[in-house]
Amino acid sequence: MRPVVAAVALEYRDVFSFVKLDVNTQRGKTAEYRIRGTPTYIVFRDGEIVQGFAGAMPKAELVQRILGILEIDETE
Repeated sequence: MRPVVAAVALEYRDVFSFVKLDVNTQRGKTAEYRIRGTPTYIVFRDGEIVQGFAGAMPKAELVQRILGILEIDETE
């Protein structure tokens, strides 16, 4: 998933950001966010969790899910 996330992060850098959490060294945050496996995505808006989801997926699906959660229409 790293290449997919890197491509999405670059392409959508003006729309949203990715932040990587090292689950091996940040066990407190891992527990706080209830991360059970990787990859796990947690979408925040204004510092608050909006929704989370997990699992590997193609680039188009990842973008669609994030934009949908953030209620962003790509055609705008």
